[in-house]
Amino acid sequence: MNNQRSPHFTYQAEMGFTHYELLKGLPSAVKPYLVHRISPLINEIRLDGRMVKLTIQPETIRKIASIELPITHISLDFFDFDADQYDMFMHRFKRYLHRGGG
Repeated sequence: MNNQRSPHFTYQAEMGFTHYELLKGLPSAVKPYLVHRISPLINEIRLDGRMVKLTIQPETIRKIASIELPITHISLDFFDFDADQYDMFMHRFKRYLHRGGG
């Protein structure tokens, strides 16, 4: 049996942002959670004993013909979240950091 107090969730994504753009929009995307920078590639997002660890991979570029697009792979690890809290966090996170058409 797992000894964790609450479920553990992980989310991974490829974001069309530079690190600067991602980190600039992060506080609004996770509000009311507070962002604490641990290192250039790791941030902790905390509120009420819950924590999300954001790990950012080095930036890459996607080339499409003569167009170059920034790409940043991220991983979010959720600690002490239940399913409803995870869903609410992800809904806001995706809404604020969504890019693209459609």
